[in-house]
This record gives sequence, structure tokens and C-alpha cells, in this order.
Amino acid sequence: MTRVAWDYTHQEFTITDYYYFSILQKVCKENGIEVDEVTDWSKLPEYDVIVFNYPEIPFNEKEVEDVKKLVESGKRVIILGYYKNEDNIADTVNTLATAFGLRMNPDEVTDEVNNHKGDAYFVVTSKVYQYNDGVEKLMLACTPSVSLEGENTEVVIEGEETAKSNKGFKPVLGAVYKHPSGGEFIVIGTCVFWDNYSIELYNNKEFAVNLLKK
Repeated sequence: MTRVAWDYTHQEFTITDYYYFSILQKVCKENGIEVDEVTDWSKLPEYDVIVFNYPEIPFNEKEVEDVKKLVESGKRVIILGYYKNEDNIADTVNTLATAFGLRMNPDEVTDEVNNHKGDAYFVVTSKVYQYNDGVEKLMLACTPSVSLEGENTEVVIEGEETAKSNKGFKPVLGAVYKHPSGGEFIVIGTCVFWDNYSIELYNNKEFAVNLLKK
């Protein structure tokens, strides 16, 4: 069984919020994924996977070093944000992500052709290169792009050729830093791809399980 720490030390959206994440909770139980809401930073090393789902408090230098050690020890760390730097979310994500050569951009990615129900902000893509077992298409709503700036970084999700960033960035929607130990640091543009509205669309559910199960 995979043990997941759903962090709440940085005022993230919690998985126990029934309105937004009750389906994700159910999916985790069905797939042997044990998720604990963690409010004690020192407990994070006890888990296989650590999730920072829309953190609203920036990470300090000590916390960045702690997360580096988690990844070096083989853990998978996932951080998710939102488009347009809402609530300074891209800036907050980057207080951690840039330590791994990844950056969340303050933009919005839209797709006038490949989208859900004609809404360009509900980007649909088949370009899912990793964590893609059983995944043909994903829908990512209100997503920014992610830039790869360092070594050992790879694209996880990319928009189709019709996807556009309003600030001219390449429409990469998710990326990963891979440490030689097997540890991973993953940035996903939008935190709502696995909420109750989105998780049962396309293969979002399968992708969520692949991300969380280690």
C-alpha cells in the first residue's frame, strides 16, 4: 500500500474537503492508496508520496532543504498550482519548484480546438508522456504552463499543437525532476484536474492514481 501525505502546513486545499475531493478520496481507497492529511512537517518522511495541493504559504530555505532530502531519499513529491498567478500561487510554488529546475509561469494556457465542451480554458491533451498507464487524454482546467530550467527535468504533460500560452511560453502543463535515487519532484499546472468536477472526465482518474501510487 502506498502512503500519501497530503500536506496542510502551507494552507493547501485539503483532500478532506468533501465538496471538492470526495471522489478522489474514494478513488484512493479503491486503489490501495492511504492518504493522511498532515499538519506536522516533521512527519513527511514517514510517507512514500507528499502532495502540496495549492500551497498558499511560501516555502522557507529550511523547508526547501528538507524537501530536497525527501526526494534524494527516493520520495515522490507533487506540487500543484493554478493559472494567472492567482493568489500569487505561481510565486509560492516557485519558492520550492525552482530548487529542482522547474518553474510555474504566471500565464494561462488555452486551446480553442482541443478542449472540453467548447471551453478553451478546459484544455484537453493526449500528450501525456509519463504516469500514463491507461491514459489516453487528460483535461486540465485553468492551467498555467511549466518551464524546465534545470538538469534531470522532463516533460510529463504537454498541450496539443493548438494550445497557447498568453505569455508565449511553451504549453508544458506538467514536468518532473528525477533524482538518481528514484526520487521525483513533480509540478502539475492545475490543482483542479482531480477535483470532483474533473476527475471523472477523460482519463483524469487514471492519471491521478498513477501519480499517487508509488
